[in-house]
Amino acid sequence: MTEVRESKKVWIRVADELRGRIKDGTYRPDARFPSETDLVQEFGIARGTARKITARLRDEGLIYTEPQVGSFVVPNDGEGQT
Repeated sequence: MTEVRESKKVWIRVADELRGRIKDGTYRPDARFPSETDLVQEFGIARGTARKITARLRDEGLIYTEPQVGSFVVPNDGEGQT
């Protein structure tokens, strides 16, 4: 049970960090968002965890994904693709 809680804390911590980078302009509108591979390497997380984080940020409307191209930060005016 502790491992599940620790795992949840990791993805929440990483998602919070990425959310902050979007909001503070580190990741600019329409800029490419890091790939799952990039997230795995930077944060030392599992690919499934990276996928979960990306899906959560997409569900929150902060990023959008173009199949076979990548994920991008939603423009400030909210006109990003879904």
